[in-house]
Amino acid sequence: MKKYASFILPPLLAALGGCASFNSGDIKVSRDTARAMLEDKAVVPFAALDVSWQVYPYRAPTDSIGEGSISRPRVIKPVEAEPEDAARLSGEAERIFSDAGLLDKTRGRGTLRLQLTTLGKWTYGDLFRSFLVDTGFIFIIPASLRVNYLLTADFADKSGPQHIETVGRNKTTFHLLMAPLYPFFAPGRRENSLVRQMLWRSATDVYSRLKAGGGVPADLPAAQEKPEPVPLPGPPLQPDRTWLPGQSRDGAPEETITPEAPDKTWVVPGKGQAAPAAAPAAVPAAAQQQPAGQPPPAKPAEDTTPDD
Repeated sequence: MKKYASFILPPLLAALGGCASFNSGDIKVSRDTARAMLEDKAVVPFAALDVSWQVYPYRAPTDSIGEGSISRPRVIKPVEAEPEDAARLSGEAERIFSDAGLLDKTRGRGTLRLQLTTLGKWTYGDLFRSFLVDTGFIFIIPASLRVNYLLTADFADKSGPQHIETVGRNKTTFHLLMAPLYPFFAPGRRENSLVRQMLWRSATDVYSRLKAGGGVPADLPAAQEKPEPVPLPGPPLQPDRTWLPGQSRDGAPEETITPEAPDKTWVVPGKGQAAPAAAPAAVPAAAQQQPAGQPPPAKPAEDTTPDD
C-alpha cells in the first residue's frame, strides 16, 4: 500500500495546492463614504434583513452535449446554496450592516432585501469529475476557472423602491508554479473575502442612496415572481397567409377563377396513323366568287393624264 501511495500522493497534493485565486470587480469601498456612514446617526436603520443566495453550479462544456435543441434549448435554473453557506452569508451580512449602522431591530424601519447570485460556482469534486479530466496537461499549460458574483440590494424610501447592484469576480488559476501561493490565496478563503468586500461596498451604496432619499426607509413591497417564458416549438416565422381558404384578406368571400378550356386546334397522331392534313389557308372573298377556268380580272391601270 505504501508503494502505491508514493505514486498517488504527490499528484494529489499538486492538484490541491497548484492553484491560486484572485478577486476583482467593482468592490472598492470609498473611505470617505465609509467614514461618513459610520459617524452618521441621523439615518434611520432597517428593522429586518432578508438574505438569500442562488447558485448556478459549474458545468463543463461537455456537460451540455445532447441536451435540448436549437428550437428548444435547455433552460438552466439556479439552485439554492448549501444551508451552511447560506447561514454563513446571512450572519456575515447582519454583522456588517449592524456595524455600518444600517440594521437595528429595535428602532429600525422597513426591510432590506439582499440576494447573492453566483454563476459557475465549483467544488473540488467538480474538478476531479470534469475539469481536470477534460483539460489536458493541466499543470503544464495554465488553466483558469472564473466565478461571477452579483449582489443586489432592494429597499424603499419616500421616493419609491430602490435597487443597487454590486458585481465581483473570482479567478482561480491552476499551475504547478501556483503551489507556493495556495496557502495565502486558497479558493475558499478568497471567496469569503470577496463576499465580505461586496457586502461592505453594498452597505456604502445603500447608505448613499438612503441618505439622498431623506434617510428614512419605508416598507418594501413584496417580491413578485416573474413568469417563466414559454419556449416556442420553432423559430418565429411569419406565415404566408393569415386568412382562411375561401376568404379574402378583409373577410369577404374570395372570388374563384375558373380556367378556360384549352384550344384544341391540333391533334397528335397515334402510332400507325397519318398526320391530319393541314387546314387550307384563308382565301379572299373575291377569289372565292371567280368562276373556275377563267383568269383573274386584270387590275385597272392608273390614270396618268394630267388634270386640266
